[in-house]
Amino acid sequence: MPTPKAIKPLTTEEEEYWKILENELIDGKGSAYLSQNDFAQLCQKNALNCSTATARRKLLRLQEVGRISMERQGKGNNPYKITWLEYSHYKKVDETKQIAPLTGIVPLDSPLYLKREADEICIQNLKLGASREGSRPFIRIRAPKQMGKSSLLRRIQYFLEKQQNHIVGFVDLGGDEYFYTDVFNDLDTLLYQFTSALIKTFSDALQRRGLNDLKNLPDLKEHWNANLTPQLNCANYLHDHIFLPIKQPKTLLIDGIDEVLGKPTQDPFLKFLRSWNEKRMKVVSQAPIIWPSIVIAYSTEPYSILGIRGSVLQNVGTVVELKEFSQEQIVDLSTKYNLSTPLTKPEVEFLMKLTGGHPALINQALYQISQGMTFAQLENKATQTDGPFWDYLSRASELLENNKNLFHCFQKILKGDNCNDDLAKYQLTKAGLLKIDEDAVKVIELYQKYFNNGHI
Repeated sequence: MPTPKAIKPLTTEEEEYWKILENELIDGKGSAYLSQNDFAQLCQKNALNCSTATARRKLLRLQEVGRISMERQGKGNNPYKITWLEYSHYKKVDETKQIAPLTGIVPLDSPLYLKREADEICIQNLKLGASREGSRPFIRIRAPKQMGKSSLLRRIQYFLEKQQNHIVGFVDLGGDEYFYTDVFNDLDTLLYQFTSALIKTFSDALQRRGLNDLKNLPDLKEHWNANLTPQLNCANYLHDHIFLPIKQPKTLLIDGIDEVLGKPTQDPFLKFLRSWNEKRMKVVSQAPIIWPSIVIAYSTEPYSILGIRGSVLQNVGTVVELKEFSQEQIVDLSTKYNLSTPLTKPEVEFLMKLTGGHPALINQALYQISQGMTFAQLENKATQTDGPFWDYLSRASELLENNKNLFHCFQKILKGDNCNDDLAKYQLTKAGLLKIDEDAVKVIELYQKYFNNGHI
């Protein structure tokens, strides 16, 4: 956000508090009614450790530097009327600002991220788990593609580092340079690269905190013993040289676990992670647990391609499913897109029926509307090759074309018939093509229109 020259600069820490208040003031079109306690709670929800006294100091500081004015509304802990003194400048810039379509991970400072139940489940499990002496939490975040798994992981990292003072390592099997395509074909290579990635990410995490706990690390090549299994080589190095020296609470986040599915390394790698949960993250002796809490994320779409019949890592840790947006969340998100007029109830219901509340589809629809597309145009272009949803439709079409069982099951459901193939329905659900609500099997209108129009 551009900063007018008339006001004084803030420190990096103060900017974090200002960003939270700024978003609240934007929602209120330049003003908001907040008590000191209200602001403290807002900061806590955004992963800042903030008492009421701290909130008061930050508000007074923002008033001192000319960002806001505060007018007390009554006595005691009654709210202040907080006014953004440069809101007219912000509004002028904001109205001419080009909104970019949302792709990939939602940036930490983006107002387009919506917290869901999954956020709270993960945070509560990690907060409670860090205080338990007997075990460490192992959380599995799973959902079809583009549901927000990676964005949630990044917010977990931010929360743990900023509010819980954790040392957080983050690796992405689908994006880090350590995990090239062929690495998943050989377990020894995969675990060597996995160990290298963990050395790098935890070293970086310590440096961000100004710490140097990992001194004079032994060379991994020299440590890797050909007479030991890759699992032992990896676990021994991590135990002795990474996790043991770090005395602070620590957490490991692993994205892209689905990259290993269907590869020769799938079973031994997943069993290796299972063994961590069963043997290293629980008390088996009087020795303290030195292994970190672990959160992994993976797409369930490969289930259908690979014929996976049940959950990978069955019965390991806590499973967190990412859900679609509700109608209330769609309304909330729409306010972030600077629409010329607020969404009406029929418009929200239309979006919900068309997309089922899928986060990526909803964001794409709202972006198009923010750029001037009417709801009638959105409906007409929804299934066209140059429409906003073509990437999703073509991926779904390819999936069905390559799997006859899924094709026939989906075809029956579209016609209103029963499909008795429970495995096919399970895999279609994990791919995001079906939603089973109690006993009802549902297909969103976008897929109905596309596949009932000769595309299946």
